[in-house]
Amino acid sequence: MRSTRPRGAAASAARKSASTEEASAPVHSTARIIEAAVQLFATHGYASSTLEEVAAKAGFTKGAVYYYFKSKERLLLDVVAAIEQRSIDATIEAVRRDGGTPSAQLVNFVRHQTRWAAKHPKDLAIVVLLSIETANTKSKVRTRMLGMYAKISSLLEEIIDAGKAAGEFCLDQETKDTALYLQAVHDGNMMIWYRSGTDPEIGRKLTRATYSGFLHAVKDE
Repeated sequence: MRSTRPRGAAASAARKSASTEEASAPVHSTARIIEAAVQLFATHGYASSTLEEVAAKAGFTKGAVYYYFKSKERLLLDVVAAIEQRSIDATIEAVRRDGGTPSAQLVNFVRHQTRWAAKHPKDLAIVVLLSIETANTKSKVRTRMLGMYAKISSLLEEIIDAGKAAGEFCLDQETKDTALYLQAVHDGNMMIWYRSGTDPEIGRKLTRATYSGFLHAVKDE
């Protein structure tokens, strides 16, 4: 028998169901969804993951995920924002809080980035994958990713200029060129570590190599 339900009633019911779920869910619902998205995006990539899969992994309906994030891109932007906060923002805050000589600040930068990667290796996978997936695009995610790296560049340039002013670092190299090189060392070593299967011993060796590479790059040796 053909349903006599008014047109649009099904959609209205879905919205009501999502709203009811939202109202009864704990306050950490969005955090659960973001964490589920991190797990999926890191292992399958953003393009190959669906909101249905994210919802199932987080223990929600697809309607509830839409209620919170409205779109898959919005969810991804929130994932990137979470990664940025616990990676870049936390590192910048720690370096500025702890202070010390410019050399000590560079070492502190490496230390905190290494700790972030060790604690959240899937964050690192997402950063790498998105750097590839969004290359040569004009997406909001690409803009956000470039903003993350701009923060790193700004911090490194600030430290390098302070080291030059203090007579601690070599004056012969352009600050921006040196900062770009340090980023290359940092990203390359992170990639090698992830490719190793996040082997702890490889991680320790690469951390020592990064410390040495950073200081060698900025000092007149």
